Amino acid sequence: MEFLRAIGRFILMQLAILGFLLAAPAIFVGVSIFVIAGGAGRNPGMLAFFYLAAGPFVSAVWTMIVLQVRRVRRVTGSDVRSYKCSVRGHLAAWGYLLYGFFGTLIAEVAFVLLFHAVSKSPLVFFAVAPFVVFAPMIAGLVWPARKRSYTSGKSAETVAMQSKLRAASSASPA
Repeated sequence: MEFLRAIGRFILMQLAILGFLLAAPAIFVGVSIFVIAGGAGRNPGMLAFFYLAAGPFVSAVWTMIVLQVRRVRRVTGSDVRSYKCSVRGHLAAWGYLLYGFFGTLIAEVAFVLLFHAVSKSPLVFFAVAPFVVFAPMIAGLVWPARKRSYTSGKSAETVAMQSKLRAASSASPA
């Protein structure tokens, strides 16, 4: 019975995470559809400009949040409450922020150059644009290129942080 309960909790957690990750692109697309329906569809060029101008800022924040949460869960294992703030964690968050911002800029420039060569339809543009804006976050989740240790399959940073957390928790009085 406990096994089924654990599977149920796992499935619900995965659905909650998926819903959280889809919230930003859904809001981003929903606002643009609302604006187009409200009458801005007469000049989709200006809407596309503001859409892509806001994209790097939105992507930077969401990329930082999502990848940092993944990092904290990877470093601490199952006990997220044992995570200790550190300079390394703050630098990683800033790195994710910059990666999201500049990655989106590069993806948007490539998208605009390639899109005009393929299609002129505003509907296709606004259907594909959320995936371009959030390309760094998607890439960071789908293709994590980390060095693995030979023994446990975990990254060297994860093994080091987990051993430090175990040492700190065993040294502190309960």
